[in-house]
Amino acid sequence: MAKKNDDFFVEKKPWSEVKDQLLGCYFKPYVAKILHTYKPLVYVDCFAGKGKFDDGNPGSPIIALDIIDECLATTTMNRAQISTFFIDLNYANELQGNLKNYPWATVISGKYEDNIEGILSNKHGSNVFLYIDPYGIKALQCSMFDGFANGQFNSIELLINMNSFGFIREACHALGATFSLDDPTVFEDLVEYDPTKMTASEKSIHDLNEIAGGDYWKAIIDDYKAGRIDGYQAEELFAEQYCQRLRNSFQYVLNMPLRIRRGQRPKYRMIHATNHPEGCLLMVDNICNRWEAWQNVQSGGQMSLFQEDPNNQIINEADIESKMVEHFSQCKSWTSLNESMSVFFMKYGPICKTKVIRDLLKKFEKDGRLLIARNPKTTDKGKPARFMEENSKKKVSLRWSR
Repeated sequence: MAKKNDDFFVEKKPWSEVKDQLLGCYFKPYVAKILHTYKPLVYVDCFAGKGKFDDGNPGSPIIALDIIDECLATTTMNRAQISTFFIDLNYANELQGNLKNYPWATVISGKYEDNIEGILSNKHGSNVFLYIDPYGIKALQCSMFDGFANGQFNSIELLINMNSFGFIREACHALGATFSLDDPTVFEDLVEYDPTKMTASEKSIHDLNEIAGGDYWKAIIDDYKAGRIDGYQAEELFAEQYCQRLRNSFQYVLNMPLRIRRGQRPKYRMIHATNHPEGCLLMVDNICNRWEAWQNVQSGGQMSLFQEDPNNQIINEADIESKMVEHFSQCKSWTSLNESMSVFFMKYGPICKTKVIRDLLKKFEKDGRLLIARNPKTTDKGKPARFMEENSKKKVSLRWSR
């Protein structure tokens, strides 16, 4: 049995609040869209915990189940098929009790890695959403994610909580290095239910390779040991390369560094992986909205002179426009709007809401730099269409004209 941290579920920490908000605010529009695919939805919380904290605050299971109930109550779809699974090794009994108001939720006692393949084995053609907030980094085996992507599902999305600083710390242990940071607050409240501990051994190196999906992390630690980069740069490089590795199996991968104070170093990375550009763009807006909300909390509602992205980088419209020219000028042939925007955000991160990009694309169209093909070409009143969004009834393709 995994080691218990008996204080873990006593009260909901700010970090758990941020993670659950990111999940909830994405999951609601996701469910609403998925119901219209007329395909079953399978939701799995792979490390569900108790379902509710001892202070009464809901955990991720109740948040997800409430959203599903709300969507089912408001949808016009008949006989929507939704199945939910909540896995926990140590608290299955408490979880079952806390989910008693949701009799259609399935609680599984055991390890995620021992049960997930069985859960998904007969779900071909379904839409699958996996929420993976592990108790330690060791359960995050990249080969399992590759397997999920290769399943015969209608769609699959992952929302992963990656303790990237924890990975760098344990990678240093495995390669005989000492990991230190000049900001002691990074590891404050970085509480893991079952912390992963690595040693200077071949087994630890193998385990880290399994987590990372390769040995690219070794070069990062070597640069850190040699003093060519600091610990913060090592964490950022690992997060970037980890997302790049996931793109071997998932076409669109985004990460959001989680912090609750302006200027603070990230303690976690929430990583979203999907093969659908619409899901990627929905998550971009969710990330921006969550970051904007937390900025308002941090500032007490006061206006800031500068706009920041989730990486605490100062951004402005001129900088965004420059990046857009660099990116969209590479569209030499007709390209889907959603696909080209998703690739933009993977390259530069969720630096702004999708509306900012759409408005600037309209500006590029107006000044002749961008050609736009819309289907339908005209409105119901016969006027030329001007929409800049894609859905089941509207398609937009673009091509750089200069």
